[in-house]
Amino acid sequence: MSENLNDLRTTHNLEVQITQLSKLNDFLTAICQNLEMDAFLGDLAGGIAAAAGCKRVAAFVPMAESGGLRCVASFPSELKQEIPALRELSVSIFQADDPVVSALYQSPVSWIQTADHESSRIAAALFARLGETSGAALPLVQNNQIQAVLFADQFLPDAGNQDSLTETLRNLMQKTAIHFRNVQVHSNTVAELAVKVQEQYILHQIDIELSDTIDLSHIFDMTLDWALRFTNAQAASLSLYDQESDTLRFMVEYGYEIDRERLETLRREYNGGITYRVARSGHVEIVPDVSMDKDFIRVHNSTQSQMSVPVMREDRVVAVMSLESKRLNGFADHHQDFVEKLASRAAVAIDNARLYEETELERQKLSYILSSTADVVIVVALDNRIMLINHAALAMLRLYPQDNYVGRSAYNIFENTPLVTVFQRAVKLGENLIEEMKLPDERTFYVNMTRHEGIGWIIVMHDITPFKEMDQLKSELIATVSHDLKQPLSVMHGYTELLTMQQFPTQQAGYFIGMIQRSITNMRQLIDDLLDLAKIESGITLNLEAINLSDILTECVEGIRPAANEKKITMLLQTAPNVTEIQADRRRLAQILNNLIGNAVKYTQPEGEVQVIAEARGSAVRISIQDNGMGISPEDQAHIFERFYRVRRPETDSIEGTGLGLAIVKSLVEAHNGQIGIKSHLGEGTTFFVTLPMQ
Repeated sequence: MSENLNDLRTTHNLEVQITQLSKLNDFLTAICQNLEMDAFLGDLAGGIAAAAGCKRVAAFVPMAESGGLRCVASFPSELKQEIPALRELSVSIFQADDPVVSALYQSPVSWIQTADHESSRIAAALFARLGETSGAALPLVQNNQIQAVLFADQFLPDAGNQDSLTETLRNLMQKTAIHFRNVQVHSNTVAELAVKVQEQYILHQIDIELSDTIDLSHIFDMTLDWALRFTNAQAASLSLYDQESDTLRFMVEYGYEIDRERLETLRREYNGGITYRVARSGHVEIVPDVSMDKDFIRVHNSTQSQMSVPVMREDRVVAVMSLESKRLNGFADHHQDFVEKLASRAAVAIDNARLYEETELERQKLSYILSSTADVVIVVALDNRIMLINHAALAMLRLYPQDNYVGRSAYNIFENTPLVTVFQRAVKLGENLIEEMKLPDERTFYVNMTRHEGIGWIIVMHDITPFKEMDQLKSELIATVSHDLKQPLSVMHGYTELLTMQQFPTQQAGYFIGMIQRSITNMRQLIDDLLDLAKIESGITLNLEAINLSDILTECVEGIRPAANEKKITMLLQTAPNVTEIQADRRRLAQILNNLIGNAVKYTQPEGEVQVIAEARGSAVRISIQDNGMGISPEDQAHIFERFYRVRRPETDSIEGTGLGLAIVKSLVEAHNGQIGIKSHLGEGTTFFVTLPMQ
């Protein structure tokens, strides 16, 4: 009989174990279907109800800010709707003095009895919402933090006693923990991804908005607005920092209830506070509890935490953003990451806006300077449209000051003035041009046209009419004096020759007479040059004819070759095939070439080299006289075409000259409507360029 009874008990235990294993299998199958947190907790509530035999299961998750419990799922699912007050328990799981909270951290299954309602706030909250009840509290803990809590009550009579239920629920929760970790990882990943997607969307919108403005105040407002929106901060400020003067200037504030004057007083009292500290260090600071920081400036009594982020530009702090939150430790890592990215974008926009303001200020200064200067200043774009024209230019061109000429064709503006001819010639040659221009009202302007890549033509004109009149008087005086000096010099030269004819002087006397004759010859050459220059500048008439440039170049080179051979200087002549005839005065052109080629030979050391190159440049011909001699310094180049100017260096002391040769050459070139220029480096040689129109 006893044996039969034991067999029956064994059979019953096996049936119970099989039933429990079946329920456990069904339970695991039910909860492993979903990785979304709320859906998982709903499946878990249903699985516990089925496996443990209870009528009601409610699943709660703690709220990040307060720690209070929020109901996210239930079994049956209508439980949340039937009892609206169940949706949120305004009690915190951070309160360790609560006996139920303490039990949740210690055991996977905690039984809440009716008596606990008086000592536990969580038990009292459940009692108030679910009625007088007792049940099991089942926590899900990860990294020593409660991630969720399930409360099961109204167990069926056949569910077993409390010990067996505890064992069953413990097994269920142990099996749940493995899958819950996966759900937690999935939920965190999805949440982080959602934050990243939102962050990227916001940053994209910020990029669009920042690229559409260069208004500094608008950039400040926009930056703080986005920072407040993303971090849910209650107040924010943005200040500019000057590293050189070590000063902080607050530009924009949001969310502060006191007036600006009182706010500035507080900041001065605390020497800028945490914001100033961050500006000097250049590092982000998050203060989780501002009551622990002596530099915090308390404006809001509700402020609990602050984050200050430096706005960096090329390793220097240009501004600081400060955000205040009413929550302890109110700024997470993703808040800092977002605000740093926002700061980097704001730095570029702030820098661009400041550069624009500085550029606009410089433009206004330039405009005032140009409008006040007496010189004519005109800028013509590469498409031949006016970019800038000052008041002096409008007066010179007899244009109406009230009209806007920017953007109009330069040819139309210069029409019926000598400037159009000069401009056309400069554009056709494609080279810088310097020459004098005479207006119909007898005024003379010194014109400098310079071409700059990316800008166009910059035209500067200076009224030199008084200087020309003075120069004319000087030329007349020189011409008169020079003419009067020629006769006594001729008499002196004649008597020295008569001395040598009448008697044979001694060697020393012959040397003295030779020195006198050489000086007389130099003086006569100087006088001839002065008279020639005066004649040219007074307006000579050129006998223009068709001249074969190759022939006249050959004649000039061959005429100077003996002097070059004495110094063993190599002379080379290159004439491009497309250079044929030009219209010029043959005698004057030969004078130009002989002077330039002769100078190249004179100022080149023995065994040097002189090259003469002629090539076509559009409708003009360019003649280059190049040597590898001693070169000319930049200071001397600025005066090389002035009258009587000579380069004073030890190497040139023994070279004779009047200092008028290049002045005559320049005048003759300009008389041919040509242009002359120079390019030289000390010790590397000199190149003179002569550009003459073919027609």
